[in-house]
Amino acid sequence: MLWAAKECATADFGDARLTQRLVSLVTELTEHPQSSLPEALGEWSAIKAAYRFFSNQKVTVEAIYDAHREATLDKIQDQPVILAVQDTTIFNFTLHRETEGLGPIGQAGLSGFFLHSCLAVSIDGVAQGILAHRMWTRSTEDKGKRELRRKRPLEDKESARWIDVTKEARRAVPESTKVIMVGDRESDIFDLFLLAASNHDFLVRAAWDRRLHNSDDHLWHAAENAPILGRTTVQVPRANERPERKAILTLQAATVTLRTPPHRKKEGLAPPTLNALLVREESPPDGEQPIEWMLLTTLPTTTLTEGLQCLTWYTYRWRIERYHYILKSGCQIEKLQLETKERLMRALAVYSIVASRLLRLTYQARETPEAPCTEALSESEWRALYTATHKTTIVPEHPPTMQTAILWIAKLGGFLGRKHDGNPGLKVLWRGFRRLHDLTTMWEILHPPNTYG
Repeated sequence: MLWAAKECATADFGDARLTQRLVSLVTELTEHPQSSLPEALGEWSAIKAAYRFFSNQKVTVEAIYDAHREATLDKIQDQPVILAVQDTTIFNFTLHRETEGLGPIGQAGLSGFFLHSCLAVSIDGVAQGILAHRMWTRSTEDKGKRELRRKRPLEDKESARWIDVTKEARRAVPESTKVIMVGDRESDIFDLFLLAASNHDFLVRAAWDRRLHNSDDHLWHAAENAPILGRTTVQVPRANERPERKAILTLQAATVTLRTPPHRKKEGLAPPTLNALLVREESPPDGEQPIEWMLLTTLPTTTLTEGLQCLTWYTYRWRIERYHYILKSGCQIEKLQLETKERLMRALAVYSIVASRLLRLTYQARETPEAPCTEALSESEWRALYTATHKTTIVPEHPPTMQTAILWIAKLGGFLGRKHDGNPGLKVLWRGFRRLHDLTTMWEILHPPNTYG
């Protein structure tokens, strides 16, 4: 389909047939994200072609991701600010004992590999695509060497991925677009804060109550004693057995200069000065853990408006968790039965394009509901969708809005759309896209794209 060709057209494998195979795979897997490879591809010839593709040494993970990044950069070229949201996830292939090249992933006996993703997100919360990634396996190490590993140079540690990917995202995006790295507590790394001196912007949640420069004071105490910017009320979503509730949050902000860690003082590093934003919940319900975030950022936080903007942008960090959720629960990467780590990583790179598109469509409908659906759907897709929804061959001149189109797709997947149903979830959208794929295929047979008037 046309959108898949745009996402994959620049993949350089040195063989145009492999690029075309990538386009076909992405198209089929997008419409059948929860199916196994045999179920998604159907015919035995297509299944064999897919396995040959993942086994081909010319097919590199880097080429697939590079093509996807080019498509992402095309989407964000006119955006003055973009959030580069990072996170790490683990893929567990312990049950696939015949797969070669995997490594330990935590508890004894578990094996798989790691993925660190950097997702471009617009300032209104719509995922745009992948900007950078890292995939790796761990080697078996003596647990008694932890202290030695802690003292290794940063470039020899896994935590270097946060700094490397932050730099890579900034290099990839044109200078005309401001890039703000967003990360969770794992990104509370002193070397990341040093990037503030070289015009790198970030918004991360603090994990450590760090000492301040030339002071006996600590980070939390400094923020707690800062003036209150104001308060805001947020809706805390339902989780597990916890019901949805409202939370009143207090925002306090202070400018702090962090103390250089003792073991780094010989390097003559200039201590970084950052803004600290403390977000705390007032009077949580009995038995509930109060919300508390300490955010460290290069962005201004002197007013309530600036503080609320940082808070809102930090909440978009959950987009990367949803992206990883789609890869695992939607695309079911951990059920792939491929013989080597390299083949699994190539398959994951292909599925990343699938997951990125599904995520973008879901949030674009929520955040920009009145935008034309052509921002996410091809001409063939929205026309086929309209025809199927209205049981007519007469298609209007102008496309429907994103909100309307996504609702129609969800209804194809079984969404009832009652008042209390809320927004359609990822699962019904996946099912809806399966049906839309078949409808679009038939539409394009009867109405080739160059016949649109």
